[in-house]
Amino acid sequence: MDRPERTGGGAGPTRGRAVTRARILASAKELFTDEGYGAVSSRKIASHAGVNVALINRYFGAKSGLLAEILREDGVFPGLIEGDPATLSRRLAEHAVSRLYGEGTPLQRALDDSAGDPDLQAVYQGRLKTAMLDPLTAYLGRENASVHASLVAAVMLGLTRVRLIEGGTALRAHERSQLTDRIEAMLDLCLAEFGPTGED
Repeated sequence: MDRPERTGGGAGPTRGRAVTRARILASAKELFTDEGYGAVSSRKIASHAGVNVALINRYFGAKSGLLAEILREDGVFPGLIEGDPATLSRRLAEHAVSRLYGEGTPLQRALDDSAGDPDLQAVYQGRLKTAMLDPLTAYLGRENASVHASLVAAVMLGLTRVRLIEGGTALRAHERSQLTDRIEAMLDLCLAEFGPTGED
């Protein structure tokens, strides 16, 4: 039977678990950022955090579960979706263009280098639903909201794939404000209300 982690100062088991969990997350985020996802093992994360590797499986299921939790806390897409509906497409367009130019957090840039890792792809697939499709559908809150959300995701993911596969060379060579305007226009179309059945 596992004993609760102790943190000293009279902290109870629940507090001890929370502190240990936070330490593991902090170590994983630092190592993923510095070395890339694929180069870091669960054992290395545990050693860095000063815990038994079994605790990673207990709290997060696996290394991929750790990454999913880190990305959930990062919350980029929910943060973009919140705010004035009138400027939603602009916020998303600016985010997409910033990623084309290699901007974003150090962790996001490091994960780009591991984009082909099967674990990472599985995490991103789950994140698509929880961080974009579901929040955007709820945010829109109207008929066909899930269709609009899926169209927006298709544009955003398409830009991501171009960036990861060939670097988005032609896009980055174009004037940035014009590129942002064009992507915004595509997203506006994705978000526009549908006409009666049979019409655009």
